[in-house]
Amino acid sequence: MKPLAILAASVAVLAAGAALFLIFGRATDIALTDAQLVPMGGGYALTVKIDNPGPPDRLIEVSTGEGQLMMAGASFTEGLPVPAGSTPALAMDGAHGMLMGLPGETEEGRLVPITLRFAEAGAVSTRARVAGGMDMDHSDYYPVPPDEPAPHLEMLVGPEDDGWKIMLQAENFTFSAEAADSPHVPGIGHGHLYLDGLKLGRVYGTEQHVGALPPGDHELRVTLNTNDHRAYFVDGAPVTAAARVSVD
Repeated sequence: MKPLAILAASVAVLAAGAALFLIFGRATDIALTDAQLVPMGGGYALTVKIDNPGPPDRLIEVSTGEGQLMMAGASFTEGLPVPAGSTPALAMDGAHGMLMGLPGETEEGRLVPITLRFAEAGAVSTRARVAGGMDMDHSDYYPVPPDEPAPHLEMLVGPEDDGWKIMLQAENFTFSAEAADSPHVPGIGHGHLYLDGLKLGRVYGTEQHVGALPPGDHELRVTLNTNDHRAYFVDGAPVTAAARVSVD
């Protein structure tokens, strides 16, 4: 066979393979890391980091062969949207799993198989490590006393490239990445960003980009937090701002 014919045949085979891959799979895979089962309320809260380097997706199911695993901390009627190119997490202060009735020994370090099913990426499995210690309280907050200026937050969201741009305006508050994890200083801290209850990560400035979202109506929300990760509360409510976006 002539070289050009061989080249053409090779290209045809590669193209056919790519077409089959597009039909039966997706260009990138979602990965799960740092999965933990944290004692809480007579059961275990599932926390896990989600790495989605590809297009937008939607988390539609969490499951395990051991005990009853369900979602908590957010509405799960249509699943949880996962932006393109994002690293969200099931977290104690947002949407997370709850495992009840774990059979057998529940000593620290035990590994429990879990599966997260996504609308596009399909089933992704890992093992969650049972954490030790006492039950965790993920509702800790900092009530701003009357003698401190009360932080206030406003938020605008607009299209940007293939995703969304978040613009924040804060009063009596300074975003500081350098101060994160240090002792509390009044009026200084960072934000936590959520999409329909799913924690997308921390916010250290007044502008933030979120990748493309799956179709539907979504809520983007930012809360203000102290350096030691307590939510700022003013008049009994968290200091937060939200905006809704719609994707066709």
